[in-house]
Amino acid sequence: MAGPLTGVTVVDLSAVVSGPLTGAVLADLGADVIKVEKLEGDIQRNVGSRRNEFSGSFHVLNRGKRSIALDLKDPAVMPVLKSLVARADVLIQNFRPGVVQRLGLGFEAMQRLNSRLIYLSISGFGSEGPEAGKRAYDPIIQAYSAMVSVQGLKRGEGPEQVNQLIMDKLTAHTGAQAIAAALYARERTGLGEHIELSMLDTAVAFMWPDAGADVTLQGEDIEHRPPISAAGQLVELADGWAAFMTLSDGEFTGLCRALDLDALRADPMFQTLTSRQRNRQAYSDSLKEALLKTKSMTVDAFLAKLDAEQVPAASVKRLEDLHNDPQLIANEVFRERDHPVAGKLREARPAARFLNAALVPASAAPSIGEHTEAILRELGMLEALDAKPAAKTDD
Repeated sequence: MAGPLTGVTVVDLSAVVSGPLTGAVLADLGADVIKVEKLEGDIQRNVGSRRNEFSGSFHVLNRGKRSIALDLKDPAVMPVLKSLVARADVLIQNFRPGVVQRLGLGFEAMQRLNSRLIYLSISGFGSEGPEAGKRAYDPIIQAYSAMVSVQGLKRGEGPEQVNQLIMDKLTAHTGAQAIAAALYARERTGLGEHIELSMLDTAVAFMWPDAGADVTLQGEDIEHRPPISAAGQLVELADGWAAFMTLSDGEFTGLCRALDLDALRADPMFQTLTSRQRNRQAYSDSLKEALLKTKSMTVDAFLAKLDAEQVPAASVKRLEDLHNDPQLIANEVFRERDHPVAGKLREARPAARFLNAALVPASAAPSIGEHTEAILRELGMLEALDAKPAAKTDD
């Protein structure tokens, strides 16, 4: 079986995280993704844990792609880029607004080459407005979008960043979704598309369904209640930590039965979801005190009691232990393989599974310019440039 996007060609001009991950998602779905790198390579090659000058994050962000190394500032490479774009279905770029226009690679110019092209522009803040030209990284967008202020609210603390590149990754998956929709629309209309996507817009849209609930309804007659996420709890046990959440009245009653919290169960302030929300602070304080009795319990014993009452709960796992987890093994999430440069790798498969299409196992992430000669040959332009792959540079 072929991947859902087999036959789709993507020119990936992006670097670092958001754009490259967009391309990697498309490559996982079967697209032929051609990564156009600077001669010195994507900076992400040097970020994070590395072996043999190859970072683990670069592999995950660029697996399944082919690499052609070009100096985009050199006018001599423009015929190569034009030839690539003319044959492509999709172009991805995450330069700051205005840069691609100066390079001659803006949407209008590329559309003249290929009217069916799906062109994705990723930016930090958007293409217009007072912040449009600023450099943006994930923590900056987390701060500007109010995510860091929301993150610290639950414990009543100050702003706190999410300890991962959540906005880069969400922007990538939003971009891949938008590209898939544009490809589908093109099948009906025959028209290409320019998709503009900012990390800031992605952040706000992502937060709004729950974190934005307090500011969705406008007016004076609003009864403010905590979001669903506030019902989640962490508890320290004798040999580790666990998480649980009681949203429905049945789950609350089950928790009280499981842990013999009779006083909590009998308190009229906590009988229903509505009353627990209205008396949120009192409920939180009472639950915290009631859970003190669990500190002598093991994680397994705690989970067994909650599982018996069908209360949603799980142990707090460590990242380095996930590959041995029975559920993840049953889901066949992880796979191991040998990278020709980076050595042994463990990686997570794409999350979605298809019944009637295959997710082709992606090839290893490429070395800088690894496929330059082959791609130029496909274009019939082998003599256009020096086809030797760029030499690796020192840090």
